[in-house]
Amino acid sequence: MLTVPYAAQLATLERVNRHLTGKILIDVTVPLVPPKVSRVQLPEGGSAVVRAQALLGSEVRVVSAFQNISFEALRRFDRPIDCDVLVCGDDLQARESVIQLAKAAGMRAWHAGPLVNSTAVEALTSLLIFMNIKYKSHSAGLRISGLNQAPEPRQLIVTALPGIPEVVPGDDLVSLILAGVARTGGQLQEHDVLVLAQKVVSKAEGRYFRLADVEPSLKAQELATQVNKDARLIELILQESNEVIRTREDVIIVEHKLGFILANAGIDASNIGLGEEDEFVLLLPKDPDASATAIRRGLERATGLRLAVVINDSFGRAWRQGTVGTAIGVSGLQALLDLRGRVDRRGRELKSSQLGLADEVAASASLMMGQASEGSPMVLMRGVPEMEGDGKSSDLIRTKNMDLFR
Repeated sequence: MLTVPYAAQLATLERVNRHLTGKILIDVTVPLVPPKVSRVQLPEGGSAVVRAQALLGSEVRVVSAFQNISFEALRRFDRPIDCDVLVCGDDLQARESVIQLAKAAGMRAWHAGPLVNSTAVEALTSLLIFMNIKYKSHSAGLRISGLNQAPEPRQLIVTALPGIPEVVPGDDLVSLILAGVARTGGQLQEHDVLVLAQKVVSKAEGRYFRLADVEPSLKAQELATQVNKDARLIELILQESNEVIRTREDVIIVEHKLGFILANAGIDASNIGLGEEDEFVLLLPKDPDASATAIRRGLERATGLRLAVVINDSFGRAWRQGTVGTAIGVSGLQALLDLRGRVDRRGRELKSSQLGLADEVAASASLMMGQASEGSPMVLMRGVPEMEGDGKSSDLIRTKNMDLFR
């Protein structure tokens, strides 16, 4: 791909000519002659890219593309590129290869005819620059309407990693994940998301507590009588909580110290795997976001890829029956995706839409993890949209003044 100022196009190609034989060259050159870059100034012969093909000869397949995509649009990873790519070239197979490349980068691309048609595409760039200046924008582009093109199928692949052993304190979760991925017969790819059950993270971090070591307070004893639970467990729940929100027999809903509203402060006694089940309980990680970040960084060091990690737990919900996988730790993706300012299919601007992306990831992974004896605490997700970002679990917590359910 050649993307240099117009004045440097031919000199650059002459220097690299011998390396291009047998290859496809995508030339993004636009004939801009400063300072009048908003005025069409086509070269003799009409097209800078046609000029490149003449210089390189038939051994190089030159394709014209991407001239009308602004820098501002390309540098924004948090939203789709809302303009199309026009692809010109004399070799149909080369054009198709460039179209597939553009699609893989998240753009719509179209066959725009032979290379000589690049004359019109290049000229449009000066027109778009003029419009950006006139209307104080940075990302004016082209959108082709009226053509019927089957949309690319959107896929989300969710794979429970097989063979994950019982996790014990001190285990290296990064190594367990990499071994689980290897057992699938594949390998991690850029922007994959790894979802881990809270329980394996808590186990690896040694977040066990022995009930026999707990001395219940008077408040815990009184509350235990009301809800018909072990006073020692109630004491731990109180220690892990900011406040008690609701109680009834067999139920205690609290605000955890991390801000989550959940039952029993997330303390669990099932599938503990350490001594007698009723003698030990497992607490949430002290800082699930930090845990997710440590795991993500370990995976990225091992693979050289950009990845994301979500730690999930099962939460109940106001007004709804049943628990759902919920993100309590997030690293490497946006937790709360703000869609305000985007447009719907009819061009109407969204005013209040916010998507709990990390929670949707957690819930999807929870389907593969199971809730009982499945033994699948680590899940690989591929195809999660809107990957770029640096969110945290607290982004998903509604503030008290906005909470209508308390």
